[in-house]
Amino acid sequence: MTILQTSVALAATLLGLVVAQADERRRTCLSSAESRESVAAHQLREPMALLREAALQSRAEPLGTRLCRWDEKFVYEMSLLRRDGRLVRIFVDAASGTHVSARGK
Repeated sequence: MTILQTSVALAATLLGLVVAQADERRRTCLSSAESRESVAAHQLREPMALLREAALQSRAEPLGTRLCRWDEKFVYEMSLLRRDGRLVRIFVDAASGTHVSARGK
């Protein structure tokens, strides 16, 4: 491997780390108490109702949900267990109840 190839590989790795750190700074998950307060204060959809809807649509068993802030948007991060044993993560806008992309963080 040449010095140029090594430098490019190192730069790509460092860029990936910076992007990952930036994503983490924009995403903050709330505690249970903070979630209850936010649902009431910002008129967000009830998490259990959205979790049940997601489970029915995905034909999976609901495992849990947590409320997070992605920049200025509230998003429920939901975990579901499919019948084949695979864990599924679904992201739902807490205000509208619509699915959002994990890449949209």
